[in-house]
Amino acid sequence: MRSFAYIGVFCLVALGMSAQPVRAQQPPDQQQEPPPPDTNTPDNNPAQPIPAIKSPLAGAAGSDQTDVDQNAIQPDTNSPTGVQPVGVGSPAMTHNYWAPRISIAGTADSNPNFETTSTGTPGWSGWLSIYGGVDLHKATESNDLLLSYTGGGMFTNAAQVDSGVIQTLSIKDKILFHRSTFTVFQQLSYLPESSLGFAGAVGSGIPGVGGVTGVGGGYTPGQSLLVPRGQNLSDSTALEWDYRLTGRTSFTAVGSYALLHYFDNDLANYGNTTLQAGYNYQLTRFDTISLSYQFSAIRYSNLGQSINSSTVQGVYSRRVTGKLGFQIGVGPEFVTSNTPITGLPRTPTVSSVTSTYLSVNASVMYSLKKATITGSYNHGITGGSGVLVGAETDTLTGSITDRITRATTIGASFGYGRNNGFEVGNAAESQTFNYWFAGANVTRTLGRSVDLFANYQLQYQSQTIDTAGCVGAACTENFTRNQFSVGVNFHKQPIPF
Repeated sequence: MRSFAYIGVFCLVALGMSAQPVRAQQPPDQQQEPPPPDTNTPDNNPAQPIPAIKSPLAGAAGSDQTDVDQNAIQPDTNSPTGVQPVGVGSPAMTHNYWAPRISIAGTADSNPNFETTSTGTPGWSGWLSIYGGVDLHKATESNDLLLSYTGGGMFTNAAQVDSGVIQTLSIKDKILFHRSTFTVFQQLSYLPESSLGFAGAVGSGIPGVGGVTGVGGGYTPGQSLLVPRGQNLSDSTALEWDYRLTGRTSFTAVGSYALLHYFDNDLANYGNTTLQAGYNYQLTRFDTISLSYQFSAIRYSNLGQSINSSTVQGVYSRRVTGKLGFQIGVGPEFVTSNTPITGLPRTPTVSSVTSTYLSVNASVMYSLKKATITGSYNHGITGGSGVLVGAETDTLTGSITDRITRATTIGASFGYGRNNGFEVGNAAESQTFNYWFAGANVTRTLGRSVDLFANYQLQYQSQTIDTAGCVGAACTENFTRNQFSVGVNFHKQPIPF
């Protein structure tokens, strides 16, 4: 199934290269404007904070959306070698606000415990989900803070299923200096199941597992397959420093720590420390090339295992304000383990193994008048999502959102995760997990503070083992899951302070 992921990244590249600058919307005297200084640093707009967001609940239905003139959109300032992927920019917002919200939903779940014919009989269960949260934006001339918190749970009276607690927190705090910028990122989720494709909060617009301040795939624990149901903590903390060297060049340094811990299952818990440095050169007002180096150290708290990797990537990014944000990075990844693990088809038995893999990271955001298309692809070495002690992982995700009327928004999303596990010790088996999810949703706004929504999501996971036997902590056969949800969002319009 690796060809499926490669087809996906090819589509991302094609979409990214297809968009052209919308010069027709610019005044004639601006069409021949020379390339501006590097937009990856804050010096160009020292008094303007990064764009604030609307409440994700209100924005989901387009109730607060208006047709924004492209010239009014503030350019994206994310570094191509930083924590967040490049984007299309956002309307500037300088006032401070907070916005409370609450969501109530009912869900029918065909297989809540991921059962197969050998482990049980899949059966339908019902959920009542209640979430509350707040979004906050606070800006000064030298600081800009975005915060989003959600708390709640999924409740059921079914005998074979446990209720679950949901806590999510996303923070982005940007501190501006004369030639440099420090940005602190925090993305935390405490969920009753795996985060990739988590459908418990789809219709409610909860930022949770991605978030309005969501970090890129290289700085998360890499939870990309389904595991037995149970509470788990996924946390990513990162500090980014951007320094403008000249009008066209900048330097980026990142330090981060990502943690994945399971409370109710005997799975592999680990942390990933990452250090990265990047050099960025702006070719034109739209195109930037970069070179980055990343060191990653994965350590397992309940297993005698460690994985170190060094990755060098060449990065190309293209940004057309209000239209396109695209980047792709490709390079070798050199992996060393302290105990005898290896990925197929390599079979050494020494105590220290060094192997070379391909590392690829790509993302795209394409904005139309009323629709937005996003996609991402990552290929490299991860911690194995708690099931595998190290894995060569492909992750492909995408979504499209279209505001078909002023009050109605439809959307669709999909994802694919492939984890080819390392062999452990003298075991001859190597497991591969393939996980798919796809979903659709519709949201209808009633007035300015109420949204009705309906969602459907399909999840499917398959497992293959090279020889007889199973060595994974969550070994199971293939399974399928369907979820149908309907609910209501209540959200207050942003309250200035």
